[in-house]
Amino acid sequence: MRARLELPMQLGNRSRFVDGSLLRVTIRSSEGLARLVNGHHERAFGSVYNGETDADHAVLISAAAGTVRDEEATLNKIFGLYPLVGEVRAVDAGPLGGVAACGSARDGQYYVTMCAWVDRISAGTVTFLSPKKRLVDRSKEFVDIRSEVEFPIPGLPAGQ
Repeated sequence: MRARLELPMQLGNRSRFVDGSLLRVTIRSSEGLARLVNGHHERAFGSVYNGETDADHAVLISAAAGTVRDEEATLNKIFGLYPLVGEVRAVDAGPLGGVAACGSARDGQYYVTMCAWVDRISAGTVTFLSPKKRLVDRSKEFVDIRSEVEFPIPGLPAGQ
């Protein structure tokens, strides 16, 4: 099994947009994720989408496909890359399986909710930026977004 990762132009009600500083954040994040997946990572990417409402600023997505041997340890390493993200709690990974967690932080002018997943074929993050503190549980929204980005396909990973 391997993963095909895609960045659609529309992600639910959100549109992709270009913001240089946020795009650099997603690229650095995807590079970090690529180092956490073993073997020949087939694709690593990052993109920025607009917020769904006026209360949301943006959604940042980063992901890498490859082989993951220890899902739980890799998930812990992802959150270790972001020491400001606290209150990390396990959440349902959704129908694609694996493990997932969400945490929160304050980064300058934004309130941040970061959710991450790890399964045997990929690792990724979905980060919600809001100008105001949101008390909304983002875990269902995270699962919906992940299902629009990750597609398991049968077969051996590239290079095997």
